[in-house]
Amino acid sequence: MQKLTITVSIDDTHPEQNWGCEGDQSVEYLKELNKEFGCKFILFTPSNYHEKYPLSKHKDWIQYWLQYDWIELAAHGHYHKRIVVDPGCRECEFIELDYNQAKDRLNECLHEWNSSGYSPIGWRMPGWLATQGSFDAVSELFGYTAIHSYLNDNIKINNKLFKGENSIHNDESVNIIDNVIYFQSHIWGEYNKNNWNEENYLNFRNILLYLKDNFELEYKLFNELI
Repeated sequence: MQKLTITVSIDDTHPEQNWGCEGDQSVEYLKELNKEFGCKFILFTPSNYHEKYPLSKHKDWIQYWLQYDWIELAAHGHYHKRIVVDPGCRECEFIELDYNQAKDRLNECLHEWNSSGYSPIGWRMPGWLATQGSFDAVSELFGYTAIHSYLNDNIKINNKLFKGENSIHNDESVNIIDNVIYFQSHIWGEYNKNNWNEENYLNFRNILLYLKDNFELEYKLFNELI
C-alpha cells in the first residue's frame, strides 16, 4: 500500500473567541480528529492580529497550544492587514513592502513572538500575495516558508519550501506532491469557505476515511519535515 504524508495547516488562529481558543467548537473538532486519526495541525498565527491581539499579552494562549505535541505554532504576518487599505487585498500585509520594509515588519513580528515565550520557525504570507523582497526577508529569518501552488508560482524561495493548498471543504480532487498532501484551512471567518464548521469537519473526516482505506497514512507537522 502506498504511503502518504498528511499535513494540515490552519490560518489566522489567534487569541479571540472562535478563532482558536479553548472551548471553541473548531478546537473540539481538531481534538476529535487527533483522537480518531492521529491528525496533526500547523497553526499559522499573526503576532498582533489586526492590531488587537498581541501575543505578548496572551501568553496563556500560547501555552495552551504548546501542551499538545500534535500542534505546531507558525508565523502568519504581524498585523494580517494592510496599513494602506485596498478593498481587493485588505489582508495582504506584505504586498506593498520592499525588502527593508518587510525586514522591519518581520522584526516587529518576531519581537512579539519572542515576548510571548515562543519562537516559530515557519512562515506563511497573510493573504498569500507579497513582493519578492518580502519573501527574501522571510527566507533569512525563518526555517521554512509555506506557499500557494500557483499564486506564488513566480516567487523564489531561499529556505525550505512547502507548496500546496488542498482545501478541507473540497473533496473533488486532492493534489499529491511527492507523496505529501498539503491540506489548507482557516480556523474561522464567515468569508472563508474552508473554515472549521461542522460541515467542513465532517467532509474532511470523510476525506481522511477514504485516504485511510487506500493509503498508509502518516501525519506530520512542517517542523518534522525540514
